[in-house]
Amino acid sequence: MQSYYTLIASLPQLPRAFDDGPIPISAATLRHRVSMLDHHDRQIVQQVSDFFRWDRQPRDRSDAEISATHRRLVAEIRHPLVAQVVHHRFEMRMLIAALRCQRGGLPPPVFPELPLAVWIQRHWDEPCFRLNDRFRWLPRFCQAIEDHQPRRAQWHLFTELWNHWSRLNDQYTFSFESVVLYLSRWEILHRWASQNEQRGRQRFNDLVDDILQTGGVTC
Repeated sequence: MQSYYTLIASLPQLPRAFDDGPIPISAATLRHRVSMLDHHDRQIVQQVSDFFRWDRQPRDRSDAEISATHRRLVAEIRHPLVAQVVHHRFEMRMLIAALRCQRGGLPPPVFPELPLAVWIQRHWDEPCFRLNDRFRWLPRFCQAIEDHQPRRAQWHLFTELWNHWSRLNDQYTFSFESVVLYLSRWEILHRWASQNEQRGRQRFNDLVDDILQTGGVTC
């Protein structure tokens, strides 16, 4: 507990929004601060870091590889919050992949065995798979794609991630969970700040180009 208090007290406060100002701490400094954790906690943090690194390359992963990675992570991850963070990211990945295939007239991707996958397959022929109420960001994401604004669509995705993890963070104080959620939000800050308008547009086009080629998404 004392190590968590010391570590968290040494971390600068993150901005209220991921696009609000500069990153308050560098990657090198953050790594140094995290080294204050014990060996077991550092291993868990490494799992989170490895997943984020893998998740940054969406176009390099086949559906089968995504499913295999999900199964492996479910088997390996024991910390409940880390499992929740990974699960949330997988759900967002699944939604984007499903939208791309739906608008391209393709069959559903090979998804991990999750309840959301069953729902998507059941409502495959319906706009946004009847998920607008559950995923409130989805209509705004679809509208950005319809307007050919991929960077705006990316902003909506990052906003959902940021807000979700910020709400979770409100439940913890000076704990290991606080450290994990700090790192998760820092990763969003880093991804957004490290890309200028042109780079961000090109990177996200790789994710949504199939949607744009079919005339957008109707929500």
